[in-house]
Amino acid sequence: MITDLPPIEPPTNGELQRGSWTPLPAGDPLAAYLAARYAGQLGSRQTWEAARLSHAAAIYRERVSGWAVVAKFYTVKTGDNADRHARHEFEVTQQARAAGLAQGDYRALEPLAVWRGVLILEYVDGLTLEDVIAVRRHRPGELLPALERAARLLATLHAHGAQADAAPNPAQSTGYARKLVEQLARWGVLEGNQIVCDGLDNLIARWAASGTLAEYAPTLLHGDATTTNFVFPWDGGVVGIDWERLKVSDPAADLGRLMAEVSHSVHNHGGDVAEAVPLVDHLVAAYCAARACEAGFTDRLRFHRASSTLRIARNGWVSRLDRTALVAEALALLACCP
Repeated sequence: MITDLPPIEPPTNGELQRGSWTPLPAGDPLAAYLAARYAGQLGSRQTWEAARLSHAAAIYRERVSGWAVVAKFYTVKTGDNADRHARHEFEVTQQARAAGLAQGDYRALEPLAVWRGVLILEYVDGLTLEDVIAVRRHRPGELLPALERAARLLATLHAHGAQADAAPNPAQSTGYARKLVEQLARWGVLEGNQIVCDGLDNLIARWAASGTLAEYAPTLLHGDATTTNFVFPWDGGVVGIDWERLKVSDPAADLGRLMAEVSHSVHNHGGDVAEAVPLVDHLVAAYCAARACEAGFTDRLRFHRASSTLRIARNGWVSRLDRTALVAEALALLACCP
């Protein structure tokens, strides 16, 4: 639905919290829109409530029927450009679904509508991969299958999203890695540490000169393959969410990011490097079992995992000691240049 009305803000009810359903006032504009749009399937007697997912997203649920959607309020991040950004995510999510992820056990979340800067999405109830890692010791036997399903979703996207007319662009990967080093030097854990910064820059230059990063067939990527962006519904399968960074590039970039994120998540939830190694290896094996991995894929995985490890090291909520360890891990990965 196209409208000239300004973007709307998320519910401002101070009681709206994560994990809690809060009744919405009768004047809530999004609840009124949903009530009108879906009146045919929900009926005229509707009572709406919401629960916060993040500062910019909430679940809206009609209490009588239990029908629910996710609402992403782009005005929080993009202000007056909210509608344009919401429509972008709507369109790229459709693009991901067209690349083999529309249905079945491995699929992308269904986008439903854009209205006044709000992206309205299918709501999927289940655990994220981050959740599965966090409860792995209380729910044994679930993590390895979850890793396999996440790997298969990426493999399905990469296999169906091949871009025959696109050319490899290794400068995209090395440029991003250099940007991360620059950010870590400017206001991160590497501030004032020119020796380590120079070492990282030199290793990135070696990778660029090796030609290895150009040896891939471009395909669609999720672009933000983190542990929070894979949801496992209670009835099985896996659903990919948050497709706003979908792009065309090296498939190793998606898997390499997820490798770094899984390793870091294991550490965050009481594990260590020794525990993470076989889990990351299992993830890669599951991906390559679903989609043939060409020569050089493992080398490129190492680079992209290192780059994503530097990305995690930017996060201010990670302790300085852990950020330093992440930089050391990235250095070790980059040092193995083919």
